[in-house]
Amino acid sequence: MTIATTSARDQINLKSDNETQAVDCLHLLPCAVKYSGPANTSTYFLPQQQLDSTYEATFRGRQLHGRKVRLPENYTGHIVVDSVATNEASDSSFESETPDMPAAEQRVILSAGQFDSLTVWEHDRVPAEDDDEFITSLEWIAVAASIHADCTDSCDETAA
Repeated sequence: MTIATTSARDQINLKSDNETQAVDCLHLLPCAVKYSGPANTSTYFLPQQQLDSTYEATFRGRQLHGRKVRLPENYTGHIVVDSVATNEASDSSFESETPDMPAAEQRVILSAGQFDSLTVWEHDRVPAEDDDEFITSLEWIAVAASIHADCTDSCDETAA
């Protein structure tokens, strides 16, 4: 699936399910890590499941508490990577008139993986379903669906 944005140079390309790798251990940490390369997380980040279906781990010496959260039904999350591709002009007459102009760059966002659940982490407590910002934001998906749903005859009677 390709989604065009407002700019003709930008596009989002989400591969179909059979081409994109499913990810089963995605984590939302309560910190910013200013590094974007490979890391040996399987050695240093070791979440332990507790009896009450929560998780505990340490990250850079700090104790973390986590809760696994599923995305709403019929929704899939995507891990995306940003890339820049050159777009060769298809009109050869234009190319011959402007041989010194470089090919146009196009920003492409590709899906590197899919997920249907993730673990949300907090420093001092297990993220609560009723007050964690990320968890409660998922409730708005159902609210948005209700707001934008087609109104039936019962809606018309209520409004009158």
